[in-house]
Amino acid sequence: MVVAMVAFCAGGILVGGAVIFLLLMLGDLRALWTLRRTPVAPLGTARGRVACEGSIEYGPDGPQIAPASGEDCAWYRVTLVREPSRASSDDSHDVLLEITSPSPPCLADPSGRVPIDPRLLDQGRTLHAPAQSEPGALITTDLEHRVDHPVRMPHIVPPDVVRDLRPSERLRLTEVRVPSGVPVFALGRITAAGLTPSLAGLSLLTTDTRAQVITTRRESIGMGGTLVIWFGLAGLILATGSAAWLLTTA
Repeated sequence: MVVAMVAFCAGGILVGGAVIFLLLMLGDLRALWTLRRTPVAPLGTARGRVACEGSIEYGPDGPQIAPASGEDCAWYRVTLVREPSRASSDDSHDVLLEITSPSPPCLADPSGRVPIDPRLLDQGRTLHAPAQSEPGALITTDLEHRVDHPVRMPHIVPPDVVRDLRPSERLRLTEVRVPSGVPVFALGRITAAGLTPSLAGLSLLTTDTRAQVITTRRESIGMGGTLVIWFGLAGLILATGSAAWLLTTA
């Protein structure tokens, strides 16, 4: 009886996994449908929901120097956080500093250029659903300073913040930057403010081409369908078989 109960529970878990894979596959199907019905449009004439291909260029304020890495870039954001130095139930943290470059970068093609909403650049932090699985254009630099393991922090960090740090705390500085000249494929909405996230549905800004994005989504749908079938069948067989055994022995 114990074995039958374990098999029944395992079957339920497999069926639940099949449902999760089905939901993920439906998200990819919706994204693929959006990609196919939104052709690539020239930036100079595109309006509303669009797909664009171009390269990231400097914004109105020209080249930027990322504070932590010292690298030339088109846009950056730096965040300084103070948090406990060891993992604990207290996961609180203080955001001590957050700065961004003075102007957003631009997306350019032979027909024109438009400003890029920074939310498209740092989607993991600013946009939550549906998530972009394709590689973005960001480069990340992390610095971690502790009393027992000091590192040299960039000039933007106030000296008193470093000096007053407790042994039980650490400073974590995260810099994300976007180099100039990176070719990208974008899916979003062009308004008077520039290229912004879509009002609903998928938004993208990736170093993959449109063809690569479509191929990746199709492969993901195929893999998801296979997993749904195998997990669903295995779960149903285990659950129904063990349930029948439990009923006959009750």
